[in-house]
Order: sequence, then structure tokens, then C-alpha cells
Amino acid sequence: MKKLIYLNIALLILSCSGGDSGETNKVSSPEKTNLIFPENNSECFEGEVINNTVSKVTFEWSRTNTTDEYSVTLKNLSTNAVSTLTTSSTSLDISINRGTPYSWYVTSKSKKVTETATSDTWKFYNAGAGLIDHVPFPAEAVEPANSSQITTQSNTTTLKWSVTDLDGDITSYDVYFGETSTPALFQSNLTEVQIDDITVESGKQYYWQIKTSDAEGNTSMSDVFTFIVV
Repeated sequence: MKKLIYLNIALLILSCSGGDSGETNKVSSPEKTNLIFPENNSECFEGEVINNTVSKVTFEWSRTNTTDEYSVTLKNLSTNAVSTLTTSSTSLDISINRGTPYSWYVTSKSKKVTETATSDTWKFYNAGAGLIDHVPFPAEAVEPANSSQITTQSNTTTLKWSVTDLDGDITSYDVYFGETSTPALFQSNLTEVQIDDITVESGKQYYWQIKTSDAEGNTSMSDVFTFIVV
């Protein structure tokens, strides 16, 4: 009789635990989307002209798994004004200024997890009426990478940047560098995209910025980049 009781108890335990395989269902995080249009480092001629200063452009990107909505972040590179719009679709009509450079990226979001995924950042120039020259796109940090930590054996470093210009008529660069978030002018009228042997000290944080000028007198200012010497 005791054996029968023990057998029933064992069967009851197995039946209660049988649904637990030791594995938990993990909700996947959203995936990084690929941008499609407007294309990177290009001039956008497409879109609906609203008036002399504004046109409506359709932004497009790829659909990703486990994504409920997409946030489009758009930055006016002339004014640094930033706007963010959200949609569940993979395209969005946005009214933007004509004759103006922009950057944009898309963030994939899910209602089930807090993690998000961010696309690459693309830049484009929204065409304007009768426009024959373009402001250079703001420079991007190459070396050191923005917000990076670097080591140095000789207490010197190199500043290197890259710039895209649709007209190909860049004439010079002014470099701002220092230990404050509003760095002072360091060197001006440079024609190369690199400065070598800049003195730095371990344990300090540095900031730098690039002003780009072209043959038509147009200029653009980059973001303020930063790095720490460890």
C-alpha cells in the first residue's frame, strides 16, 4: 500500500513539473534597420514642392523583425534643429526646408522590451529652387573616434576627419581644440584633413571641432567631438 502511495506522489510531482523544460521564452530585441531613401551623401530632387522654401519628402527604410514602431530623427545641419517623428510603417512623409543639408537615422522599438536598435546615420541635401552650389556637409571625426578613450606613448595624438561636399570645392578647414566644451581656434586655413603630433596629457578630456569652407564662401561647423586620454 505504501508503495502505491509513493508511486502516486511521484506521478503527481512529475505532472506538475512536466510543463517546465528549464527554458524561458526570451523576447527578441528589435533589429537595426537599413536606410533606403534619401540616399547617403546625395542631393534629393524627389518630393512634392510645397512652396519656394519647403518640400515634402518620403523617407524610406527596411522593415525589421520584432519591431512595433520606428522613430525617425531628422537634424537640420544648418541650424542643428532636431525633430523626431514616429510611425509603425517603413516610410514617412516629412516636410523639410529646400536648399538645406540634413542628417537622419531610424530607431527600431518594440512594446515588449526596452532595448532599441539604431540605424546608421545618413546625410543628404534637399534640393532648392535654382540652387547651383551647396554647403559642405559637416565634418565627421575619424581619429580619435568621438567619445573614445585613447592611450599614447609619446603624449601626442593625431586629429583626423572626413568631409563630403557635393560640389567638390572645399578650400580650407579651421580646427578648434582644447579642454573645454567650446574649444578655441587651434589652427586655421588648413588644406589637409589631419593634424599630427598634438600634445595631450593622460587623465584629461579634450574637445575638438571642424569648420569647413568652400570656394563659394559657404561654411559648415561639425559637432563638437571629444575624447579622453587614459
